[in-house]
Amino acid sequence: MTSEGRQLARGDWVWFDDDRHQVVGNAGTEIYLRSSTGQWTGIYTAQLLASPGFRFLSGSEAAQAASKPSGIGDMRAVFTALEAPQQQAAEQRAGHLREALTGFRSGDPDRPADGEPMERFDPRRNPRLAERLQAKADDLGISVATMWRDLQRYRADGVAGLMDGRGVTARDPLRHADPRILDAIFVQHTVGEAEDSTGTLSRFCRRVQTRLDAEYGPGAVKLPSRKTVARYLEILLPGRHTLGRAPSRRSEASRPQRTYNPNPAVRPGQVVMIDATPLDVIAYDPRGDVTHKVNLVAAIDVATRTLLAWRMTVGDTKAVDTVLLLNDAVTPEPLRPGWETRLRFTMLRLPIGRLLDVDERLEHAAARPVIWPEEILVDHAKVNLSDALRETCGLMGINLGLARLGNPTDKANIERAFETIRFDFSEHVAGYKGPDTAGRGRGVEHAARWSLEDLEEFFAEYAVGIYQRRTHSGLVMPGYPELELSPNEAYGLAVARYGYIACPPQSHHYCAQLPVQYRVIRPEGVQLDYLIYDDPVLGKYRRALSPTPGRGRQWPIRHHPNDPTRVFIHLEGVWQVLVWTHLPDTSIPFTWKMVEQARGLLLSAGVREPTQQQIAEELLALQQRMDAPEASNARSRRELVRARQDARTIRRDQERAGIPATDAPGLRLVPPIAESSAFALAELDDLEVWDPAAAREPR
Repeated sequence: MTSEGRQLARGDWVWFDDDRHQVVGNAGTEIYLRSSTGQWTGIYTAQLLASPGFRFLSGSEAAQAASKPSGIGDMRAVFTALEAPQQQAAEQRAGHLREALTGFRSGDPDRPADGEPMERFDPRRNPRLAERLQAKADDLGISVATMWRDLQRYRADGVAGLMDGRGVTARDPLRHADPRILDAIFVQHTVGEAEDSTGTLSRFCRRVQTRLDAEYGPGAVKLPSRKTVARYLEILLPGRHTLGRAPSRRSEASRPQRTYNPNPAVRPGQVVMIDATPLDVIAYDPRGDVTHKVNLVAAIDVATRTLLAWRMTVGDTKAVDTVLLLNDAVTPEPLRPGWETRLRFTMLRLPIGRLLDVDERLEHAAARPVIWPEEILVDHAKVNLSDALRETCGLMGINLGLARLGNPTDKANIERAFETIRFDFSEHVAGYKGPDTAGRGRGVEHAARWSLEDLEEFFAEYAVGIYQRRTHSGLVMPGYPELELSPNEAYGLAVARYGYIACPPQSHHYCAQLPVQYRVIRPEGVQLDYLIYDDPVLGKYRRALSPTPGRGRQWPIRHHPNDPTRVFIHLEGVWQVLVWTHLPDTSIPFTWKMVEQARGLLLSAGVREPTQQQIAEELLALQQRMDAPEASNARSRRELVRARQDARTIRRDQERAGIPATDAPGLRLVPPIAESSAFALAELDDLEVWDPAAAREPR
């Protein structure tokens, strides 16, 4: 490690962050510093060399820094902590010095004491400072060298520099510790313990000793007792949870060592943060008699702290959930049955009523702002790096921003919103399981009573009725720093200042947000994986060339990853819906995983090429087995729960997008009752009633 041709080695003193620091160790690209006040810092070497004001200390500066006891950074602060007799003694010594300097104990000629100034201390009659200091030393009975040292300390630190050093001498608790041991402890915590499972002090000492043996040779540096190592940890790494809870240790390790700068956003939609988190509530499905976890993905507007959109999912969040969340953000939230009138959109009191009147969607909407995002900020999760999200952002004219790795404060607003949701919503719902296993109660699954549909209804009412209408302490609008605002009020002020973007209903169609696959339109239809989709609208396009350059006869087909029942194709300027040719029943939901299971059962039974009819029959049989109480298990019931939830969510999204519901294409696996078999109840003969008493009579 070099700077301006000079080597940066252990023991060097440098100027960094307006203080003197000594290099105490390094680990790869990081370097560890200890300041003159005893504070430890870990920093990247490149960041240290590029920091403003960085320089090597000269020989005299380094010697002065090394000789100054660590622990005293502010002498005046130490002086204020002294007892009254010690402060009075220092004030008396300062008064003697002021008299030798100015002739007055107070140092002010306008406030002379009796007999001041004396001739031997008056600068006008005795201009030589050395003679005045000698006279004062003779009066006090001390050496003149002591007077000169006191004067130097007085000029450097004022009265605090004259306090008696006995009892207030700076004490460095690590002054006798081997710097190599301290370096190994710091490196072991940073490299070996931050991301590892929590261990005991015994394991930590063993790992540190192994690190010392590998660096300096076996037995060259011996670790002190465990009690001493524990004391070093308390002093060297306070609040780092080296031997504490793993989540707290990881959170502290990922916290940036810098001042938090909020993401600048002043107008609605300028920056919208999107993130997903497990909801701290266990849901209960009464149909399957099973409990399951719930994930929440949400979007928040940074400027107004508005909770723009949210979705609850069973299991992990998928890329399509994040994509469709953008569609929810620009779509009004419908006013649910039973909600109070105060939650209507008109309660926002926006100064743009004439513009809003043209949007009929807002007539029965709830009081949740509708904002068109200019930029969305997401983390590096796999679902946020999908091509579907990038394509959707490009189609909607939205900039896609990625938070920096290892910088959780880049999305501090959405992280804080999740914590608010946990405090204000989750912990008040039956089935609350806590943020981690350490805070989880016994039998939480038995307390769960609300289905996912119920939780969505509760959360929607909470978001509109409480979150959006409650004062936000961290919400400050430019020009109104003294106002305490709610997200709805902040949105109203921001609209009056920056204007309103009317989000047209068909500005971005639901189908265009779905993932795309390229398939040939064959005579029997379009095949996606194992299923074939068809519609009469494909008549003249079968075997036709695709309008997509470079794709030949492969046409772009849009599909929802959670909906195997239908796909979408854009023909003649509109989106056409293609339904599975052998869809058994639209009321029975299923997933792609269940389709693969049904096909796998057919293959294991010896069917080499299962037909669409066979897949449909086996799929229906699989659903019946999964739903039968005598044959189902918790895993299969959870699969059905997810299928039903996906079907309900997809049906809701398609209804909002104006896509009509499609019935099954006429195929019936169970024959219907013929019309000729209709009968009247009056024409039936009464059955014979069995009489137990008559049966016991002897024949």
